[in-house]
Amino acid sequence: MKKLISLVSVLAILAIAVFGSIYLHNAEASTQFEEESNIVFRQALDEVLQTEGITAEYIAVTIEPIYDLNLEQMGFMYIMEYYDTQGFAIVINTSGVFEVAEFFMKASNPFDGFYGQKVYVGIMKYLVYYDGYFTDPQTDIILDNEIIELLHEYAVFKGKGEGDFISFSERIYFVNRTAAVHNLAHTTPAYIALNLIAACVPTTGANLIGYWTRFFPSLVPGFVPGRYTLGLYLYHVNPAGAQPIIQELFNRMGTGTEGTNIPQFRSGMTSFVNARGRNISFTSTMNGNNFNFTAAQQQLRNGRPLAIFAMGFSIADIQQGNGVDGVGYWISTGNHAMAGFGYNVITYTLHNGTQRTDRFIRVATGVGARPTAFFNVNFQTQIYQAYAVQIF
Repeated sequence: MKKLISLVSVLAILAIAVFGSIYLHNAEASTQFEEESNIVFRQALDEVLQTEGITAEYIAVTIEPIYDLNLEQMGFMYIMEYYDTQGFAIVINTSGVFEVAEFFMKASNPFDGFYGQKVYVGIMKYLVYYDGYFTDPQTDIILDNEIIELLHEYAVFKGKGEGDFISFSERIYFVNRTAAVHNLAHTTPAYIALNLIAACVPTTGANLIGYWTRFFPSLVPGFVPGRYTLGLYLYHVNPAGAQPIIQELFNRMGTGTEGTNIPQFRSGMTSFVNARGRNISFTSTMNGNNFNFTAAQQQLRNGRPLAIFAMGFSIADIQQGNGVDGVGYWISTGNHAMAGFGYNVITYTLHNGTQRTDRFIRVATGVGARPTAFFNVNFQTQIYQAYAVQIF
């Protein structure tokens, strides 16, 4: 549903300095989500008007919600009309803050003439969802599920710095606790990228390469990923030799300052492994758009670690006690990739007689302060894609 807003209320101070006025029609109360987007739009509009020397007497602005491919609202579209000219801007929030994705003072509304939810895929790529179907408004072609699944893969995964998290902790009081646990090794690789920006996906790939180098030393000649101690294989957590692996994958994946998408991950990993005379397979553990935890468990039991791509995620420490467990979370709203090397399913019988089950993947986080942790697959996250990765 369209909604006309005037920027008189949210942009009045700016508008007076730049042009006569901005008109608001049928204003509705804004949520904080929308208000934050309006502020970002206001700042961008100020910069564009000054840069392009536009001094229109008035600008009318229509605001509409914008959705991602999962049909979850990701921001707003601002349709601007002044004199006989139309423009638009798209402001989205995919990492906890609003950012301008596109801003055109002289461009037609790409969704014009189509009814339904406006879906923003990426730069100058738009879809409309209506009555169960996605349509490309530029060609009027209905897209099948296979194409939509391919488009899903082009989300960019950048990774998070240690300052991008909020913390949360809880205490779970119980009368009984059972756990189903499986780990690929007693300790696992947990490499951290040094002096690289947006390198969570190459780091995830390096952790997987490090794991498989135990079985195929030719993957990284001269690199020793771990050692046997008292009959247990212990992976080195972050050896110096890990950095060249991360750097090579960074280059092979074509990682930029905005991160890496899933096709880049697969192509970079394949290139790295094939160059060493080996092959690699990627087996999805998704059921449509949903993570299939049972399938992931089976792949881990079969000896195949996971590459997990999440949009919003938490990493946790679990402190088990007698009758009470403590769980401390770091929570991020951003896109991130991690390598999974085991699972831990904990079922509690609580004092009121009910049961609660928490499902965790044991991960190499790529975050320096917590290089290994547990990823709760049902808490503060949307798993975008997950692969079991096998080198042979």
